[in-house]
Amino acid sequence: MSGQQGVPAMDPADYEGWYHTPRGAWIGEREFVLLWRLMRAAGEPAGASLLDVGCGTGYFTRRFAAAGMRVTGVDSDADMLAFARARDTDIPYIDGRAEALPFPDAGFDYVSAVTSLCFVADPQRALVEMWRVARRGVVLGLLNRHSLLHWRKSGRGAYAGARWDTLADVERWAERLRPMPVGMESATAILLPGGGPLARGVEGLAGTCLPWGGFLAVCLHKRPA
Repeated sequence: MSGQQGVPAMDPADYEGWYHTPRGAWIGEREFVLLWRLMRAAGEPAGASLLDVGCGTGYFTRRFAAAGMRVTGVDSDADMLAFARARDTDIPYIDGRAEALPFPDAGFDYVSAVTSLCFVADPQRALVEMWRVARRGVVLGLLNRHSLLHWRKSGRGAYAGARWDTLADVERWAERLRPMPVGMESATAILLPGGGPLARGVEGLAGTCLPWGGFLAVCLHKRPA
């Protein structure tokens, strides 16, 4: 899972490389498909503009671009941005923080934050900023507190310093959004974090309807101006 803004220092090549391991590729695919499905509930996202907040190495930024979106990445980590820019020179990557985005109101159709919000000290303030620059909606990928992944990994390795959230947390943050969201969709993925045959089999049977997956995806829909 991504999440570079505020994360303890990590080598960008090692971070990106994880997504190209069998386990990392499967998890990344599951997470992206879930985010894309929730965005489509508000209308076809292909062709729309998207700001990826806490983009890190640009793994999900590039996935959104490959799906047909016009993307921009923003992050505060200079090393991650340099890596992302070297991987794809066609995508603009901007230095900035989630709590004070350097973009105008309604500057993008969608705004995403794929687990990067888990490393932001004031997630509600960050969500307010993301909502400000979004025209159609905000999509979040969060570390789910109600999951086996939390029980196994909280406070360890790449998850050190990460906050684990719930849907109730997002609902509380959303109370400050103006205008209020007209809809909120959520689902989870990665019920068993191992990524082996058993995990994939369980995922295939359970789908995304159970609330205990390690990856919590939430899409907040905005009424068109």
